[in-house]
Amino acid sequence: MTEPNGLQNQDDYLPKIQRLMREIIGELAPHCQFIVLFLVAMLAERTVSLAWIATVLSPTATEESNRKRIQRFLEDIRVTPESFATLIAKFLPISSWILVMDRTNWFWGKSPINLLVLAVLYNGVAIPLLWMNLERDGASDTAQRIELIQQFLDLFGARKINYVTGDREFIGADWIQWLDKRKISYRLRLRKTDQVTDRRGRVFKVANLFTRSYKCRKGQFLLWGTWVYLGGKPHFDGDFLIIASSQAGNLMEDYRNRWSIECLFQALKGRGFHLEETRVVEPVRLCRLFGLLSLAYVVCVHLGQSVAEVICQSTGRLRRSVARRGLQIAHRVALYLVGPPTERQLQQFLQVLTPCKT
Repeated sequence: MTEPNGLQNQDDYLPKIQRLMREIIGELAPHCQFIVLFLVAMLAERTVSLAWIATVLSPTATEESNRKRIQRFLEDIRVTPESFATLIAKFLPISSWILVMDRTNWFWGKSPINLLVLAVLYNGVAIPLLWMNLERDGASDTAQRIELIQQFLDLFGARKINYVTGDREFIGADWIQWLDKRKISYRLRLRKTDQVTDRRGRVFKVANLFTRSYKCRKGQFLLWGTWVYLGGKPHFDGDFLIIASSQAGNLMEDYRNRWSIECLFQALKGRGFHLEETRVVEPVRLCRLFGLLSLAYVVCVHLGQSVAEVICQSTGRLRRSVARRGLQIAHRVALYLVGPPTERQLQQFLQVLTPCKT
């Protein structure tokens, strides 16, 4: 059935989307229909708030039924971050990946929510691939970082890694030695007070090696028992940007890729899906919800990269980010797919706008 504007009926499009998803969904196949409905509802509402998503998840069911259906999915032990990772990976190139690691955290009331995320750089955009709930406030520890990278290795293998990058939180002797032992390349930021030793046995604070602007020091330095290359520069505020790497190269340029994950977190929060509005705080259920959100995000990124964007003449930058313009398209499509309001809802709305008779 075709509508007057040339589009098919909403009910004709959803089965097509489900068929396309079923071809790639893998271990999540039993939940294919629900995942499609949830993605459409989340894109239509532009929030991860389950209360709002339940209002449009399935027009033929009551809001309470939709809410219970969502709860059943979030409690299903068969749904794991690994199953989402294998699905999201099918939207990524087959070449080796630059991995970016960072945390995003917020509070719901007095409950801290703290997610450690491993993302893949895709055409300048960070795509969340694996994550874990730290279940406490504060920085991650070495064991948690190793666990997350080990999950990646078990799924995709070490050959899939170009290099791993992270901020000053992601350092330490055990962590670097573990990466070095498995021949995983890295670009990690050091504290300016960290000490290294050169080939002649001289000990330096790393900040003293970069009192002037350098791209990369020649030769290797011993850092916590591991030989590394160093690149860095001083900041105007008295701080230093110093990068340790297992390989020589343009370390400063490589480390710039880390900032893509900051843009990712902004897109998942206030500039996109309002992740901080979720009331799901139980760790395992939150990780499943984050998987659905990550899938929606990668769809938006692909949509955004398929659309040409105007460059602002005053700044020389794109007027909208890739994720933003993709979300705007996906939002319009999702609004159409969830369907129009019922006749009763329209009448109730019109009655509210009718002036009271005195």
